Amino acid sequence: MNTSPETLVEYGRAIDGHQMVEPPDVAVLELEPNHPGEHDADYVARRRLLFDLTRRHRLERLGPPLIEYTAEETRVWREVAPKLHELHDKFACALYLRAKDELAITETEIPQLKTVSDRLARETQMRLVPAEGALPYRTFYQYIADRGFPVTQFIRHGSHPEFTPEPDMLHDCLGHVPPLMNRDYAELLTLIGKAAATTPRGDHVLALKRFSWFSIEFGLIEEAGAVKVFGAGILSSTGEIPHALFSPAATRRPFVTDTVIATDYDPSQMQTNFFIAPSLPFLRRELEALVRRFGIPVL
Repeated sequence: MNTSPETLVEYGRAIDGHQMVEPPDVAVLELEPNHPGEHDADYVARRRLLFDLTRRHRLERLGPPLIEYTAEETRVWREVAPKLHELHDKFACALYLRAKDELAITETEIPQLKTVSDRLARETQMRLVPAEGALPYRTFYQYIADRGFPVTQFIRHGSHPEFTPEPDMLHDCLGHVPPLMNRDYAELLTLIGKAAATTPRGDHVLALKRFSWFSIEFGLIEEAGAVKVFGAGILSSTGEIPHALFSPAATRRPFVTDTVIATDYDPSQMQTNFFIAPSLPFLRRELEALVRRFGIPVL
């Protein structure tokens, strides 16, 4: 990793380190090139409506709006959720399975995030923040520092229900949200948020982003002598789960923090680098040591 706060390397290209600390604010919907729904006028119109609604609720701190989901959106949910449930039972870590069971998100109905947020608030003092799309990392973790977790409220395009190039309801509700029921997980996440929101250095933000990516998003964890899925990005994808655990095209190494924060990645592709943490308390200790090394005053 380039340790200069001014010039950093992210996703294989040089960036201005100040972008990590002062990210741009995207005020209109921007679908990625070759997005599955980019030529579907009805889908784009629906996404714009939900983008404007959830962005307003986020900026005005109104909490998740109630959404009346369409028959097509419900169809996609009912197609993907049972497939993920089957894979979770086999390959997800125990922390996730317990939390998912307690939260009782069903395979048949898209949950209303206001209800889910109220439940999380009672259990771990976390809440859900409506997000119009993928927020810049620093912005995302500024909310988490205040115990708010940004979540989307749209559903991926129905032509490719097994894939999404961006976080959607399936990614968030069947990946990120259930573990928020666990207090230790919530505290780990909150500490990452506080550190990322506090440091003035772009290289520190990038290091914390990579720590989070290879643990919270795409991490594996040891459990009873086996390797299980821990990261939300894996848990929310029917393709990523077997790929992360079994693909010969992927590497799986012990979680060594200095290696992790020096490892770049491409979020638009199937991942090729995975790190295995021995436990959740291990990740907490490693994160605290990193925060102390960076001199970020949040402990």
